[in-house]
Amino acid sequence: MVSASIDRPRPEKIPAGRFQAIYARGRKAIGRRLILFYGEPEGRLAIAVVASRKVGGAVRRNRAKRLMREAFRTQMGRLRPQGAYILIARAGIDGCKCQEIAGELEKLLTRLDLVSESMSRDDDAR
Repeated sequence: MVSASIDRPRPEKIPAGRFQAIYARGRKAIGRRLILFYGEPEGRLAIAVVASRKVGGAVRRNRAKRLMREAFRTQMGRLRPQGAYILIARAGIDGCKCQEIAGELEKLLTRLDLVSESMSRDDDAR
């Protein structure tokens, strides 16, 4: 298995107790297929992916979570090295390709001003 990034360590998981704080005080961007919450840095980069039963059965929920993780991985090189990101799948995510999810995630990250413009898109190809 190839690591997510040579330059960056794998993101940590968000502790269960921190979810409510991020929902209450974090910033939020809503897209057609997913919702992004961002909590201010309290350490290293952390991520959580969530898919409720509204998305579908277990197979569809797991696929949605895999797609969101991969989309996040493709954007990791352009993100700040700290902060907590929660990605929530919406019902419209079913049947989407990874490129569509990555594109929507990029728009949401840009809307919240979380993308570092100093990193070029060529760095993502590594």
